[in-house]
Amino acid sequence: MIAAPIVATIGLVLLYGVLDQPHRGPAATFWNRGRAALLPGLDRLARRLRMGYAAYELQPREYAGRIDAPVDDVDELLAANGFERMPLSAWKTLPDGRSEAGSWARREGPLADRQLHVMLFRTDDGSTDVYAHEEFNAFHPRYAAKHYHGVGYDPQAGCRQIESTLGEYLSESPRPAADGGTTDTDYEFSP
Repeated sequence: MIAAPIVATIGLVLLYGVLDQPHRGPAATFWNRGRAALLPGLDRLARRLRMGYAAYELQPREYAGRIDAPVDDVDELLAANGFERMPLSAWKTLPDGRSEAGSWARREGPLADRQLHVMLFRTDDGSTDVYAHEEFNAFHPRYAAKHYHGVGYDPQAGCRQIESTLGEYLSESPRPAADGGTTDTDYEFSP
């Protein structure tokens, strides 16, 4: 897919070459509003034309836990732990109909091979559900197509990293499976 490296390059230059760090931090909530406004419609068009996807529903396997704090506070917590806003991401929803309230990624640098991607969802009681997966870096032109097609997509690794990084803040964690992994281990990336 030739579009993925082009989009990655444009995103990389824009986010890391033109815009400064505050455009990647907690105050940059405009990314999520823009993605919410554009990506569901773009997804419908892309699927109708059989040209790909721009939104999809997360699976239970990606559930990393719940933090008893509102999304804005979790945004600050993620930023304090090296995460940055992730505008180059498909729009995510949950089976219960909730849409994401935030998309964040942590990587060793803008051109790192892989990233930890975290998606936040508001709960009815004001807490935040955290979903995660590790994947190829969407901003790296060499890996953009692999990222888009879900090659190396690893929810278990993402959830383990969240537990390691934010475990003290999690009030609820995924239920472990009998084999020591998380439940729903047969899931494959399928937007």
